[in-house]
Amino acid sequence: MEASGFVDDAATLKASAIDYSAAHDLAYEVRAFAIIESREKEHQVGESGRTYGLLHMHPATFKHYYGAQMRFAPHVNDTWTEAQIKACAAFLAAQSERDLISQAWNLSEAAVSLEHRRNPEYLERWRDVYDKVRGAAK
Repeated sequence: MEASGFVDDAATLKASAIDYSAAHDLAYEVRAFAIIESREKEHQVGESGRTYGLLHMHPATFKHYYGAQMRFAPHVNDTWTEAQIKACAAFLAAQSERDLISQAWNLSEAAVSLEHRRNPEYLERWRDVYDKVRGAAK
């Protein structure tokens, strides 16, 4: 990791034991969130217990998006990690403005759309990691 918190380890970007294929064409985007939120630790707890897992999801966000789109359909055999990957992909697929939705992952949809809050630092980190994930996959 660089001092700024951005991922700078090519080996970390190339090797992942986590299968993001449930996110289909949004796999790189979802993985970028996972790297930023938990450094790809599947059972990470954050925000004093209010977020959990690979993607540091709040229970309400998970409930809203898991199973919301048949493209990322829930399955009884999904692990919690697979379920979070599908929920994050559904979150991304439901939105059209990638910069705003990336910030909404961190701040909340209401904060971004209703309160017009922004987190340019988080967006910059996400873009940096996303570009590195995509580049490492080539």
